[in-house]
Amino acid sequence: MLEAILAVVVLGVQAPAPRSTTSIDEQRAKQHDQAGWKALEGGHADKAMTEFQAALQINPQYADALHGLGKASMALQRYPEAVSALERCRESYLHGGSADAERRLIETNARKEQVEKLKQELQRAQQNPDQSSGTNNYYANLRQQIHDLESVRDPGPLVAEEGTVPPFISLALGSAYFRVDRMADAEHMFRDALKADEKFGEAHSNLALVCLLTGRAKEADEHIRLAEEARFTVNPELKRRVHEALGKSGMMD
Repeated sequence: MLEAILAVVVLGVQAPAPRSTTSIDEQRAKQHDQAGWKALEGGHADKAMTEFQAALQINPQYADALHGLGKASMALQRYPEAVSALERCRESYLHGGSADAERRLIETNARKEQVEKLKQELQRAQQNPDQSSGTNNYYANLRQQIHDLESVRDPGPLVAEEGTVPPFISLALGSAYFRVDRMADAEHMFRDALKADEKFGEAHSNLALVCLLTGRAKEADEHIRLAEEARFTVNPELKRRVHEALGKSGMMD
């Protein structure tokens, strides 16, 4: 019964904001990501997982797709997989894995692919010198393009400044931790969500459940109050259990 209380938050779908595109590969990744969120919203978690995994094959650090993969895994009750995906998502945000890092990684892969195509074209031209393209100028042009692309320096991940983890990512990871009975980690993530947004009602509600299950009914009651102040509808069963625990401990007013 208590696990169902958390499901109110866990199964909610919050699609990330659209990203800007900079390459064909990034457009493909974004299409898979959007298709994944659409499938998840439609209740097709298996299809959503396939789409998110396709996006991640293009860019393993794609934070939006990692978030979606974690949500889909939760919906399918594959909780250890959800933990793994959401931990990767959180690290992606912390270490430059949001839009800028996604763009850099995809552009790097696109350059490598283009270099390979140019090298293949140069090899074909050299093997068929009688064709119109097989001229010294053509060879020189191909070599220059290859040199220019290979000379582009990849700036690497941004580690000089810690990134910001959105509160809904911390909430989702906390919910996944809860499902694998990592209660301390779940509480830490819910509190992280509240650091980012102190009026995050879902986080207060989930934290109330953790407090109740770890023998802190008074603190649980306080988080219920804060959740309701934030206009979040707290599960009536959670409220009943907290009031019952307070009554047993003699803490009721």
